[in-house]
Amino acid sequence: MNEKQKLNIRLISIRKNKGLTQKKLSELADISEPTMNHYETGKRIPPVETLLTLARVLECDAGWLLTGQGSPQPQTGETHEPTVADGAGFVFVPQYDIGIIEEKEPIQSSQIVNHLAFKRDWVLQELRTQPDQLLLIQCTGDAMEPTIRPDDLLLVDRSPEKKNQDGVFLLQIESGLYIRRVERRIDGGLIVRSDKPEAAPQEIIAREDENKLNRIGRVVWVGRRI
Repeated sequence: MNEKQKLNIRLISIRKNKGLTQKKLSELADISEPTMNHYETGKRIPPVETLLTLARVLECDAGWLLTGQGSPQPQTGETHEPTVADGAGFVFVPQYDIGIIEEKEPIQSSQIVNHLAFKRDWVLQELRTQPDQLLLIQCTGDAMEPTIRPDDLLLVDRSPEKKNQDGVFLLQIESGLYIRRVERRIDGGLIVRSDKPEAAPQEIIAREDENKLNRIGRVVWVGRRI
């Protein structure tokens, strides 16, 4: 039995357990009946955003619905709001509109444009961070080539301890958002530069002005199409 068939069987099973018809579930989840039929027959796999919606409507764990691992019951306190949804070994990290992320303002769910699933163990052991500190953005410029290319998907860690390290960061400078490399100078202060020197000038920030540099988070993973 392949993964598609397993997922569709779980979807049918939990729907029937909730006493819902396929038509009623389609209405509650705002999914067309033909599309829902494709999910339940295994012809298609729901995208992550739809999976989260189905989990919310069916009051089940999104990770269980995706993988069959763990319990069908949502974790205590889990609401399936579009932030980070944990379950069955996966975390669903939200992708935000790069133009409206604000460090000092709460990130609103309306800013979310997608989700991507990552293995929980990889996040905890390899990235050494907590899932709720992660967000995804899409790069829109070429200043960090060849390290980061336009349209690359960037995983950003907002953990406070990561902001004091050298690395590539999502920065807020005045009203704009930028991806830049930040390095500490031996004599104090910071160097902020692009990996493509002709694209943006290098800047030196004095030690006493470091707090003025708004480092939203450190880029810890890059994904791209080939």
